[in-house]
Amino acid sequence: MNALSFESKASSAAADEPAPSQNRRRRILMLTHRVPYPPDRGDRIRSWNILQHLSKECDVSLACVSDEPICPDARQRLESVCDRVAIAPLGKRTQWLRAGASAVRGDALTAGLFYSSALAKTVDRWADSDSFDSVFVYCSGMLRYVRSRPLCNLPKVVDLVDVDSQKFHAYAENANFWKRVIYRTEARRVGSLEHEAVRTSQAVTLVSDAEADVLRTRLASGGHAIHGVPNGVDTTYFAPQTSDATAIDTRSNRGENPKLAFVGVMNYPPNVAAVQWFLEHVWSGLRREVPGITFDIIGKHPSPAVNKLAQLPGVMVTGAVPDVRPYLRSADIVIAPLQIARGIQNKVLEAMAMGKPVIASPHAATGIDAVDGQHLRIAETADQWAQQVVALCRDRSQCERIARDARQLVCQRYTWPATLAGFDSLLQPGRPAANVS
Repeated sequence: MNALSFESKASSAAADEPAPSQNRRRRILMLTHRVPYPPDRGDRIRSWNILQHLSKECDVSLACVSDEPICPDARQRLESVCDRVAIAPLGKRTQWLRAGASAVRGDALTAGLFYSSALAKTVDRWADSDSFDSVFVYCSGMLRYVRSRPLCNLPKVVDLVDVDSQKFHAYAENANFWKRVIYRTEARRVGSLEHEAVRTSQAVTLVSDAEADVLRTRLASGGHAIHGVPNGVDTTYFAPQTSDATAIDTRSNRGENPKLAFVGVMNYPPNVAAVQWFLEHVWSGLRREVPGITFDIIGKHPSPAVNKLAQLPGVMVTGAVPDVRPYLRSADIVIAPLQIARGIQNKVLEAMAMGKPVIASPHAATGIDAVDGQHLRIAETADQWAQQVVALCRDRSQCERIARDARQLVCQRYTWPATLAGFDSLLQPGRPAANVS
C-alpha cells in the first residue's frame, strides 16, 4: 500500500504567507516511524511529547508511516499541533518485502520496514515548495528519507532514542544459529545508521546520558554533538489518586492477597521474555511464600506465549485496556524484570509517578537517577527477586516510604517540561555538526 492515508495542511493565511523574517516561526519537518498518537507505548510517548514541545515555538510538518490501524481521533489531535500532516500506511506483506530488499542491498532491515515511496515523494515535494529551517528525524529507520537532494543539506537532529545496535547484539546472545546470524548482521547495519546519524547531523539525542555514553564509546567520538535527553512523565495524569481510582476493584496496600503488575506492549520480545523469565524462575517459590499473591500482565497485543501464561495460578493477562492507571492503582507492587532493555523505561517512571513501589532489574533501572532502596528496589537473580517481593509484601511502611520518595523524584526531575527544556535549541540552524570519521 503506497498511497497516503491522509495529507492535510493548516488553512490559515499565516500558513500560506510567511510572516516577516524577524517574527516568522521556525519551520521544522518531523519524521517518525510510527504515528505519534495515541501515546500508548514508549516510542509514541516520547515522539508525541517532543512534537507538542516543538509545536509551541515552531511550525511542524509531520510525516510518518503506520503499520497498524490509525486511531480514530489521531488526525484531529495531530492537526491541532501540526502545520501539516502526512501518514503513509504500510501493508504487512509489502513491508517485509521492502525489508528483504533493503537487506539484499546491504542496508538494515529497519531501513526497509519503515520506508514508503509515497511518503518520500511527499516530503521531497514539501521541501521543494517550502523553506524548512531544519529536520527532526525520530529513529534511525527514518534516515533514508533525508538522503535526497531537497533534504540532505538541511540542518537536522536525529533522535536515536536507544543504541539499537547494542539491543540486536543482546538478542543474538541467546538466539539459535540462524537468528543469531540475522541479529548480528542487523546490529552491524543499524550501527552504520547510527554512525551516519552522528556524522551527518548537527546533534544526535538519546534517551539517557548512559545511552549517549554508549554511543560515544562505540564511535570513539568526543561526543560534543551527542546528547542525553531523558523521557518524562505527565505527573498530573500519572498520579496516585484521581476521580477514576475506583474504576476497577482495588486492593492496593491491603496486605492480604497482594498483587503484582507488569505493564508493556506484550508482543515486544523483551517484555515477553521478562514475564516468562519471572514466572518460570520466581513465581512458584513466591506463591509458596505468599500463597494469595497474584500477578497482572497488562498491555495490548499479547502474544500466544503470553496468553498461555494466564493458565498459571494467580496470573491474569488483561490484553489492551482503555486506561492503564486503574490497573496500576490496584497493584501493590509494580515489577520490571527485563533481561534486555535500552534507555529509560517509561513503565518504571509512570509507576513511580503513581506512587507505587517498583522492583526492577538492573537493565530496567538503567538511566533513571534513582537510589536502590530509596526510590525503588533492584533485583537481578531469581532469589533476589523473591526476597524483594516478599519483603515488600510484608512491610507496608516500607512500601509507602519508597512510593513517596519515588513520586517526589519523578516530580522533581522527570517531568516533560524539565527533560525537554532547551531541546528545540538543538534544532537552531548554524549549530556545528558532528565530526566523526
